[in-house]
Amino acid sequence: MSKKLTPTQVNLLDWMNDGNFVYFCTEVSNQLGVMSFSRTPEFQTDKRAIFNLLRDGYLQIIEAYIYGIRQASLTINNKGEAVLESLND
Repeated sequence: MSKKLTPTQVNLLDWMNDGNFVYFCTEVSNQLGVMSFSRTPEFQTDKRAIFNLLRDGYLQIIEAYIYGIRQASLTINNKGEAVLESLND
């Protein structure tokens, strides 16, 4: 397990646990790495926090082609839900 989660990471997990997700472009183009959200978060987000959650195994990534552009969808997984539940205890 990773070190202690930052407040931004906890906010992101909680936001994703409500059914939200993050899209980011993985197509090699001028849009590479551009992120969009299913619903605008009510807190300050940080790409590094999102990628650290992914690296540490709290998010699942699903690749898809949307309008012919390859994008990844990031959602919370079981490990992310478990760590969020342990923080709320």
